Amino acid sequence: MTIPEALSYIPATLWVVFAFIIGLLFGSFANVVIYRLPKGKSIVNPPSFCPSCQRRLAAIELIPVISWLLLRTRCRSCKTKISSRYPIAELMCGALFASMAYFTPTLSAIMLCIFAFILLVVSFIDWDTQEIPDGLLITGTITGVLWVALGHFLPELFPHAPLWHNALLGAVAGAIPLLVIDRISIWILKKDGFGYGDVKLMAMIGLFLGWQLTLGVFFFAFVSGGMFATYLLLRRKAKRGEYMAFGPFLCAGAVLVFWLGEWLFSRLV
Repeated sequence: MTIPEALSYIPATLWVVFAFIIGLLFGSFANVVIYRLPKGKSIVNPPSFCPSCQRRLAAIELIPVISWLLLRTRCRSCKTKISSRYPIAELMCGALFASMAYFTPTLSAIMLCIFAFILLVVSFIDWDTQEIPDGLLITGTITGVLWVALGHFLPELFPHAPLWHNALLGAVAGAIPLLVIDRISIWILKKDGFGYGDVKLMAMIGLFLGWQLTLGVFFFAFVSGGMFATYLLLRRKAKRGEYMAFGPFLCAGAVLVFWLGEWLFSRLV
């Protein structure tokens, strides 16, 4: 029995539920990466601890979402309030993993889950710091290249991978527009238009999605980002000319286009 045949015997619902549970666990790890990576700390050592009292967390405190509810949103030791961002990130990661398993109940889901995990972590870190760690983008790029290669040589095991030339064009189509806008902004306004982190992020996204869907990512990101910037200006929560994290909008656009892009393109063409 081949691997595709073996996977076909797994009920779709069971596959999605399993992916959701794994996603919750990775969501817990995502919180560690989001907190430690910008600070230059190891993401594996020391084990998880309370940021307030530094106490090492017990196993009962590490259950995704459930621990947050059982502890009534506070540290068991120092009673410091635990941010709702932790269970939100865990649930988001679980939902992303489940959606990838639903889209392709094959080995391709593994590559897509890594892609989704990186998009999630990048979104939170960029939102907090307006920086995107290169390590995440390098990991994502390597995963994308590996997926494209496996899809080329083992298409029955790794379906839905973009063709190598489409992936290459996607990376170029993702990086070049932001790079050009940044250069023009520096030339005319004497300030950066986009950070190089956004440029490299879009190159990675383009590698996974191909050039056509990458253009859709720009559309959704610029529309949603522009609306949010307008909201901040109208509510006087930001001043004209201030920088805003654009990575979260690119990542959200990537997920949205991944799911709806081909459906939308089929109705526009």
